[in-house]
Amino acid sequence: MDDPQLEAGVAWYEARNLVNQTLQRESATLHSVIAFTGGPAEADAGGAKALVDQATLFQNWLDKQAKLRGASGTTPTAPWAIAPDAKRVPIRIGEFGPLTYQNDNVLLARLGKERYAKIKLINSEATQLLNVRDQSELYAYEIVNFVNGKRTVGEIRDAVSAEYGPLPVNLVADYLDACAEAGIIRWK
Repeated sequence: MDDPQLEAGVAWYEARNLVNQTLQRESATLHSVIAFTGGPAEADAGGAKALVDQATLFQNWLDKQAKLRGASGTTPTAPWAIAPDAKRVPIRIGEFGPLTYQNDNVLLARLGKERYAKIKLINSEATQLLNVRDQSELYAYEIVNFVNGKRTVGEIRDAVSAEYGPLPVNLVADYLDACAEAGIIRWK
């Protein structure tokens, strides 16, 4: 919320996205532990309510902070909400592990050097900050991990952004387009 490089409404969205993604992840973990231990399905109800209550407390605080920074509206809007690519849904064609592992690079092998160099997410000229931090491969790895045939590009962007920091939706869409060209995913 306090990042001066982000406009107030964008900072608000990113902060709430982080809380929402964390709530989803922690709720799923809680449910998984109950299922793994053979507990009854309702055994996680108290823990789930506590997680929701905590997330609500954080979101209310974020809402107040956003208003102090000058954000307008009652809820934040996704910075990518009007991007047509954000609504597309990728589907895995086969099961893949990491697309880059040790000396193997599936995208480079399937697309060739020229096309590979044009992928914005991993092109140092297009994403200098990510490459300075050497995070483009982390983002790429997680983008493919979140492809499940149900999530949209925007939802994948939000999940990955909650893990590593805000990422423009066009970089996610461009990377997934390259994955589609390489036969790793297809578009629904």
